[in-house]
Amino acid sequence: MINDDIMKNQQSLVRHGLALILSKGTHDAARTAFSLALTAVAVGDSAGIFFTQGGLNWLRAEGVDPELAELRALCLCDGVLFIACADSLDSSLLTVADLIPQAELAGAARFYLLAREVTVSLYL
Repeated sequence: MINDDIMKNQQSLVRHGLALILSKGTHDAARTAFSLALTAVAVGDSAGIFFTQGGLNWLRAEGVDPELAELRALCLCDGVLFIACADSLDSSLLTVADLIPQAELAGAARFYLLAREVTVSLYL
């Protein structure tokens, strides 16, 4: 009986998904984040990316590298959550109007809530 209760509790704690922090504005970091997020959803898991510091540039509505704009669009079509760091946005030259409309504007607490619900969290 006790073992059954333990197994039920452990099963309820099983988490799936990926949470990424993208802080770099580099092409390689963005491609890695988008590719990892797409891989997670391809296997049936959830994925979310928290864009902070230089990573905010990948949420710009205009002027994004065409290859990465395509990967970004695939992520959005597949349900990857995009979170723009409000604090980083305040200290950047960007405004909310510069970002794609699918980006949720939130603070670090929002990322923390996402990260504690998934299996894997990575910082890029």
